Amino acid sequence: MANYDSLQYATYLLKHEQKQNRGEKCKDSERLKTYRAEWMFQRQIDDTKFADIKEAQKFAKRVYKSKKWGKLWKASCENNMTRLLAGTPRVVAMQRRSKTMSGYTDGMTVSLCPISGLSKYTLLHELTHCLGHMHHGRSFRQTLLEMVGAFMGTAEKKILKNEFKRKGLAYGNARKPLTFNKWKAARDRMAKLREKNGKFK
Repeated sequence: MANYDSLQYATYLLKHEQKQNRGEKCKDSERLKTYRAEWMFQRQIDDTKFADIKEAQKFAKRVYKSKKWGKLWKASCENNMTRLLAGTPRVVAMQRRSKTMSGYTDGMTVSLCPISGLSKYTLLHELTHCLGHMHHGRSFRQTLLEMVGAFMGTAEKKILKNEFKRKGLAYGNARKPLTFNKWKAARDRMAKLREKNGKFK
């Protein structure tokens, strides 16, 4: 029974971790909800538009020299040591123009659409992915809020936070899992309730 309990608890821990940061190790299920929150955010702000890709590259270089980027980059390397080899992301123009895609990244290079992607927010969104969050889950949104606060302003950060809230998207620190004893007590309580309810049917 002890081995069975340990196996069940290990399964609980795995599911708990996936729920805290959806998309990191499984399907990026919160991507569309995050996009919708961002679209609402963008309607409410006066976003800086870059004249061309060179201007976007200059802004990216200022970001890389900042204390905020240094702190977030260090944190991303602590979670994944291979990132030390990646260096700072390159910012380039998307080779093919797209009406539906403003930008994308593989984690090392950010490609911006010359038509719709030359904005400060789009660049910050893609750079956040480059900080080790190649998804749209909790840690991505948490880091994105830090980036927006540092490079766009506290008012913009507050608006984006409100839009995440309205969509029911978590952006705070992940919840800690129950200890084995607390998890076992909760599981046993639920089993007794199910058994009790079954008798009254």
